[in-house]
Amino acid sequence: MNKSQAEIPEDIQKELIKYNPLVQRLLFNRGIKTGSDAETFLNPDFEKRYDPFLIKDMERAVVRLFEAVESNERVVIYGDYDCDGIPASVVMHDLLKKIGYENFEVYIPHRHNEGYGLNTEAIDKLVKAGAKLLITVDLGITNVDEVAHAEVSGLDVIITDHHEVPENLPKAYAIVNPKTGGYPDPMICGAGVAFKFVEAFLQKYGEYFDVKPGWEKWLLDMVGLATLSDMVPLIDENRIFAYYGMKVIKKNKRPGLQKLFSKLRLDPRNLVEEDMTFSVAPRINAASRMAEPIRAFELLSSQDPVVIDERAKLLTDLNEERKKLVAQYMKKAKSTLKERQSKSVIVIGDTAWQAGILGLVAGKLADEHKCPVFVWGGGAEAL
Repeated sequence: MNKSQAEIPEDIQKELIKYNPLVQRLLFNRGIKTGSDAETFLNPDFEKRYDPFLIKDMERAVVRLFEAVESNERVVIYGDYDCDGIPASVVMHDLLKKIGYENFEVYIPHRHNEGYGLNTEAIDKLVKAGAKLLITVDLGITNVDEVAHAEVSGLDVIITDHHEVPENLPKAYAIVNPKTGGYPDPMICGAGVAFKFVEAFLQKYGEYFDVKPGWEKWLLDMVGLATLSDMVPLIDENRIFAYYGMKVIKKNKRPGLQKLFSKLRLDPRNLVEEDMTFSVAPRINAASRMAEPIRAFELLSSQDPVVIDERAKLLTDLNEERKKLVAQYMKKAKSTLKERQSKSVIVIGDTAWQAGILGLVAGKLADEHKCPVFVWGGGAEAL
């Protein structure tokens, strides 16, 4: 008998007595066994999020940013190219714009030309352009050599990341990662960590910059999008981010999302989570898979109607092209696999296959054949 079939113990049934049997079953299957836990799960409360300063190095990080702003130092937000890193970069961008700071740029590496994470060529270019402080979002926790290179070059690095913490940490100015210990919810995504950074910064300096308390809630559209897209567990603080993120998204205040919803013929008032994960997120990810990820960032951060219209059309077209290529590659892969006897491990590819599509093809083949899959093509490979 599996968990979904197991009888709910009588004491737990009593705890969940106010809910109908189906809801009781769904709650029990998610490990929720008390009335208070059920109430928290079903009715997220924004006021029950955690103090951002519980994350190690948060104080040090926000003080360093304040010092950079006060000294008019060149700041770089260095973000990952997926639908967590891009919204996280928008969160940091919007903070700096809100406090009236202009001496900064957002840098998102090219998926194919630069790869994931920090790279020394980009660091050298940024230092040459005068950067003094680099803040990563959704990356950096494994970039030991690159951070050392940056620090030697006179560039302070603040890492904000949520990925697993390696044994050998980079010697960054500060590392803001909920998995470094002490934070009650270590499973928040990269945009969630960026939001906690914004919360901490405004708690400490919001009055100084004349930012009204609560302004940061408008950033939850990006945090909600990233939380739903990054497939993190929708419990605890993540559930708060997703729940209130959808509320902000439905208010439809961000011009880039407005345009994207229009092209997708989605009514913001009736949006559900699947609209974000299956319609919006693939178009954000299409930018890095098929072209340049900065285009998706520009869509979500811009206030220029011309830029927004161009970027929304571009991402929509890129996503259509991406779907066609995946279908083509899958058709060829299935044809090739028909001729093979053993499929305990699949290795397949073509030099003409685009690198940004390989992971999608690998995932589909792994789901279909229930085995490890290695897909190669275009000078890159995906497991």
